[in-house]
Amino acid sequence: MSTALPAVPAGNGKHPMPLIVITANDLPGSTAFYSTVFRWAAFPMSAQLTSMVAPSGPGIALRSNAPAGFPGVVPFIGVPDVKGSLASVVAAGASVERQPWVIPMVGTMARFTDASGTIYGLTTGLPPGATPRVPMPFGDNPKPPANTICSLEMYAADGATAAKFFGDLFGWGAMATMPHYMAFDPGAGIGGVFQSHTPATPAVAYIYVTDVSSTLTAIDAAGGKRMGDAMPMPGMGCFGYFTDPSGTAMGLIGP
Repeated sequence: MSTALPAVPAGNGKHPMPLIVITANDLPGSTAFYSTVFRWAAFPMSAQLTSMVAPSGPGIALRSNAPAGFPGVVPFIGVPDVKGSLASVVAAGASVERQPWVIPMVGTMARFTDASGTIYGLTTGLPPGATPRVPMPFGDNPKPPANTICSLEMYAADGATAAKFFGDLFGWGAMATMPHYMAFDPGAGIGGVFQSHTPATPAVAYIYVTDVSSTLTAIDAAGGKRMGDAMPMPGMGCFGYFTDPSGTAMGLIGP
């Protein structure tokens, strides 16, 4: 039975996350894996970068040549002015992880590290038109198309501090949920939760699937590795976790 969950206050919708970059130091292996299991279409952009297209949701890029210790997932926040936004986040207590650079036909990008040591990106590469809001697919909330990235889990040492930081700078809404969790909603695109219990895993992207158990079986067959079995949570949904051929940890959410 599904459950009506408390509604997270929606943000102003001006700063969604249009791009999720997944670390893929085994770029050929990860590309084949996501193409096989989730049917993402692959478009190589360089020797180190492959664009992946899912049925819906944010854009996805697989990036190789990441240094040791680099997070498995980096979400990029859409802004009209990367240099100005980078200056604003630094003034609010963040630090520059990578200075702005330009990717032709994509836009200007930069990365910053927040006060908890979690890395985020900034990008001018917003798609044209309004970005539809995607509620987290729990309980009675509407479900996104299968095989799309639907939610993020980001480490924040203090959820209230993270909620204020992203609320003040980007207009995101937030609400405390369970202990150690603060849900956030940019008001457009996907949202997620800040978690304060596992700094060793600073970012996890969740993919919505129609059957978590069968997807975990397909993951094992395609060169990934499940992290335990499917975990039903009555009234919420079903969860699963895996690592891809590059060792990047990812999550699954299903009904």
